[in-house]
Amino acid sequence: MPPVTPIIKYLIILNVLVFVVAYLPGELMGFDLVAASTLSLYYPGGQEFEPYQLVSHFFMHANLTHIAFNMLSLYFLGPIVEKRLGGKNFLFLYLVAAFGAAGLHSLEAWYEINKYQDLAAAFNANPTLSNLNVFFDKVATGQLLDENKQTVSKIVGTLQNQMALGNATPEIIERSHGLMLEYGDYLKNGRPVLGASGAVSGIAAAFAVLFPWQKLQIIFIPIGIYAAYMIPGFFLIDLVLGILKLDFDNIAHFAHIGGAITGALIAYYFAKTVLPPWLNRGDPNA
Repeated sequence: MPPVTPIIKYLIILNVLVFVVAYLPGELMGFDLVAASTLSLYYPGGQEFEPYQLVSHFFMHANLTHIAFNMLSLYFLGPIVEKRLGGKNFLFLYLVAAFGAAGLHSLEAWYEINKYQDLAAAFNANPTLSNLNVFFDKVATGQLLDENKQTVSKIVGTLQNQMALGNATPEIIERSHGLMLEYGDYLKNGRPVLGASGAVSGIAAAFAVLFPWQKLQIIFIPIGIYAAYMIPGFFLIDLVLGILKLDFDNIAHFAHIGGAITGALIAYYFAKTVLPPWLNRGDPNA
């Protein structure tokens, strides 16, 4: 097991403390703390967004599995990166990677929102079954519910059937367009992102840049794979899943990619400009 370096230790302690305090039952504390959803990051153009969420979201986690995976990844990959870069540079990389993750996630959300707004406008101008299908073809509606707790996918199916049968009444058209607008509101206000995954992705990518020929192993698989192959491979999977947008998948894949790109670029710069601490006569944590 790798020795815990100072910044890694403080980051793990801080993340665990925030997790415990945020999720400790209100009755044990005598009051209800701010809900975790308030500290998650919402789309910057939405009604739920607050500037502090840009920082608070990457100290929040959805559940025990979420924080355990992130902290274990940080524990196993982070110390060697911190030793190579020094404490201050490592912390800089971690924080900027977290912001890079938030940035690409928000940019992807902006693209999605504008795409579906344009499709809704096209349907409103020409309310055909084809335009209805184009809108909902890639929409992950399986987990969405309306005010009556009906799945949106079931409602969409009913509307499609009615229009296919030639029953495109004004009520059907209005309900279809209204559902499109509701989905646009969901994209703006209903998809908060939380967790240190973006920052940890930056550390993982930095590891691959700084130590590409270090072999890594996946738990329970006794085969070492070079970091230069394994880590980019994971992010390639993220990219594919982010594009596919599977119905059951609620992971912010583009946040991982944003953190990885940011971390890799910073690590590449530091690799050229920062001497390893063991070659630097100054403070190794400087």
